[in-house]
Formats: sequence, structure tokens, C-alpha cells
Amino acid sequence: MKKKLILFFIFFIFNFLNAANDSFIMGHITTCTGLINNYPADSVNWFYRKSHKVVQYFAYILFPLKKNFINLPFEKKYFFKNPYEIYSKGFTDFFETEFTFENRWLSPSGKVLCEKIINWSLDTKEKKFAIEGIQYIPYVFANYIGISEKFAENGQKELPAETGLYHINLYINSELKSITFFEIKD
Repeated sequence: MKKKLILFFIFFIFNFLNAANDSFIMGHITTCTGLINNYPADSVNWFYRKSHKVVQYFAYILFPLKKNFINLPFEKKYFFKNPYEIYSKGFTDFFETEFTFENRWLSPSGKVLCEKIINWSLDTKEKKFAIEGIQYIPYVFANYIGISEKFAENGQKELPAETGLYHINLYINSELKSITFFEIKD
């Protein structure tokens, strides 16, 4: 019985840590022809070479504030610093505040057309709002590629020369979190 309780506790802590590290919510994710006031002007999945100039990617992500999380039921009441906690941040903070976004665009044949990496720090002074009693800070990740003109400043390496179904992968802290599809037509 004692072994089962210990295993249950370890399983609970492991799941608690994973849940806290993956606590953001992927909101509106789409492709469109452009943004108006930092929001998609439309929602388009078929892009025609003759009538469209760019493919715009938009991802709206919600990050909960730290105070929303349940702390472990024990308090530290000692006066020395644990070196493990200082150097590896073990059991001190279950809440991430630094995020790396990688946006990778792939052609129907698997060729990487565009890759953009952005680092972002969660700032509790930013605009916040509540959903069902939980405070969130929104973040918009947006990027676009040209259909007939290359935008190197956005990480675009090649033009979408193939006709067919493309996809865009969004990685957050090196983990794949969303895939969005769009089609290029002649």
C-alpha cells in the first residue's frame, strides 16, 4: 500500500509539472491575406498566384498568469540556498516566462520555404483579461511569405513554386504545438 501511495505521488507530481509547463491555450490560428489592427482581415486557405500577393499566418495564444497555478502544499522554511534550485531551477518555479516561437513553412514536397524564430518574455504589465475567472496575457505570433516576391526579413528562403497543399508548423519552446494548412493554386 505504501509503495502504491509513493508511486501515485510521483505520478501526480510528474503530471503537475507537465501540466504547468504546457499551460498556454492556442486560440485562433489561421492563414489570411493580411492583418488589420493586428487581427486577420479574412480567413483564406486557397491562394491564387495571379490574385494574391502574400500568405499571412496568424496565431493568437493565451498565457495564464502565475498566480492562477496551485502551489505545492509545502513551504520552505530554511535559511540556506539549495544549489540545485539555483542552477537548475528544480522545484522552485513551475511557470515559464520565456518562450521561443519557431514558425516553419513547408512545401508539398517537404522543402522548407520559410523559418522565423522569435523570443518573447511574458510581461505581467501587458494587457490582461479574464476568461472564466482566470487571468491571461495574449500574444500574437504573425508572419507572412510572398507568393511572387521573397521577404527575407521574415525568414523566407524561397518562393512557393509548387502547386498544392503547404503546411505551417508552429513550435513553442522546441515542441510542435500547431499545424496549419493552405493551398497554392495557379
